[in-house]
Amino acid sequence: MKKTMKNLYPLSYLLLFVVTSVIYSVINQIPSDVVEVTTKIDDGIPFIKEFIFPYLLWYPFIYGLLIYYCFVDRKQYFVAISSLVTGKLICFVVYIFWQTTVPRPIVTGDDIFANLIRFIYMHDQPVNCLPSIHVMTTFIMMIIVYNRKEDHKWEYMSVTVMGALIILSTLFTKQHAILDALAGILVACGVYAAAQYMFSGRKGFQAHHFRAERLKKRMKNSDL
Repeated sequence: MKKTMKNLYPLSYLLLFVVTSVIYSVINQIPSDVVEVTTKIDDGIPFIKEFIFPYLLWYPFIYGLLIYYCFVDRKQYFVAISSLVTGKLICFVVYIFWQTTVPRPIVTGDDIFANLIRFIYMHDQPVNCLPSIHVMTTFIMMIIVYNRKEDHKWEYMSVTVMGALIILSTLFTKQHAILDALAGILVACGVYAAAQYMFSGRKGFQAHHFRAERLKKRMKNSDL
């Protein structure tokens, strides 16, 4: 029982990610002065309401991968949590001092995609755009899976494809502009590099996951 609780305890750090989501809701208010950062490239990107599906898949994508890495790669789990939370806090500071917006199209139709778009538009004000948290967090997970690709090719391909669709969905649903996405990627690279450096010298994080523990147990038994 104690061993099970010890292995499950790191999952509690997911609460940090949940708490920062609450902070996002507090600052998701339209101020008197907002800056539009759309470019001509954004004008050429069509509005495709069907992309609301991969946009919403961001939630199980992020939380699912975090839970998965908590059990199979404890070091990358902590790197991911640290990167995600730090990245979101950096985004919040930008939002507080410099709010940007993206013009939203008129959504027509009564199909499931149109209704989901209207639901998101209703509950998420057209601010807190640059950097894009959707893009930043998604790209962090894509970096992590890239570093595991040698031994986990199917994991790498599936996560990369899903991550690319989520990033594209922020543009096709007109939730974000090109500059938002690029800023999100830049922040992701910075916070991931910092977290990876911070944990790189700690051997406990490199070996403290279920697969490593099973391997160590097998080696010990073979010696006997």
